[in-house]
Amino acid sequence: MAANTNSRLRVPTMPEGTEVGSYRTYQEASDAVDYLSDNGFDVTTITIVGTDLHMVERVTGRLTMGKVAASGAGSGALWGAFMGLMLSFAASSPGGAGLWLLIGTAGGVLFGALMSMLFYASTGGNRDFTSQSQVVASRYAVLAAAQIDEAFQLLQKTPGNQMRPVPRRTRVARPGPTEFGSRPDEQPRFGVRLPAGPEPGEGRASGAPDEGGASGPGAAGGPAGPAGQD
Repeated sequence: MAANTNSRLRVPTMPEGTEVGSYRTYQEASDAVDYLSDNGFDVTTITIVGTDLHMVERVTGRLTMGKVAASGAGSGALWGAFMGLMLSFAASSPGGAGLWLLIGTAGGVLFGALMSMLFYASTGGNRDFTSQSQVVASRYAVLAAAQIDEAFQLLQKTPGNQMRPVPRRTRVARPGPTEFGSRPDEQPRFGVRLPAGPEPGEGRASGAPDEGGASGPGAAGGPAGPAGQD
């Protein structure tokens, strides 16, 4: 059982749940989940999904030989100080330990600055700027796998939520007849489909009386005599 759980965690799978909130930034989505946690909601069923991903590179400044040398010197100083500290353990006197530390730091500064300048010169000035890269989503959806209605109602109180309940459409009652006719004596309008029903004359018994009088041999003028009698 544990092996199956670990395999599901290692294999990328699509999240499960119903969308209960939508936000433009990750910070707003994170604050919304924190709000659910503060209200006692089980956040183990919550997932934040970023959609429509973009790789964004923000330029932070112009790159010059001086900046390259300073950056390399700083990195080299840290490595040089670390190496000098390791060598200082072999020194027999405190003064010797400090000397090793100083030599290591100075050597690291020179080596780092020199290597950074050589690498920058080898590029031929093709990338004379500094930047930072980030993966940003256009929208962050909050999914809930349980207690969906409760999560939806709670997230309605969070700022930045773009998901709002859809109002139910109500039909306004207007006075007067409807298009299908609301009065028994109203004639159907042109192009209105009439409800299915029996055709005129259907369902009438063979001996049933017609409108306006009784049916039968004597309905028109009293009892009829025998055929052929004067």
